[in-house]
Amino acid sequence: MTALHLSNRDDLRGYLLTGPGSADALSAAGLPLPQAQLSAAASAEALVARTGSDEYMAFIGAGAQQPAHEWCFPRADSVLALKGEGWIALMAQVCQYDFRRMQPGDWLMTSVAGVNCWLYHEINGALLIGFDSGYDHYMNELFHTLVNELGGHTLNEGDAR
Repeated sequence: MTALHLSNRDDLRGYLLTGPGSADALSAAGLPLPQAQLSAAASAEALVARTGSDEYMAFIGAGAQQPAHEWCFPRADSVLALKGEGWIALMAQVCQYDFRRMQPGDWLMTSVAGVNCWLYHEINGALLIGFDSGYDHYMNELFHTLVNELGGHTLNEGDAR
């Protein structure tokens, strides 16, 4: 049994790509390319979600190349990572989605504690929670409190890997 951990994923830079040529720009940068709308694909250094027919959100680690596209815009997302025993119980307190159904590799857009978020269940078992950085203080305080109430640990930096 692994203890519940919360960390900030400050290592990820976010981008929105939209319009014709966005898929080609992702491929040219060596980034994963999800085939279906409202799905995601991940590699060791990046997560890419397809949010429309020609719209993608890319979250890239330091080792990955940024896509070059005229309609590639930086995003100001904050990303938290929950990992370990109990994250499903924690999320049940703040979101109506049934996380028992969420499988590794699944991606979802939903409301968490009243904030629009994107969620990705990593293959390693962590749940990434992305949201507008304007909610950073609120979401960090909320998740730190819940993790501590459930006997988990919070990390100030790094990732949950």
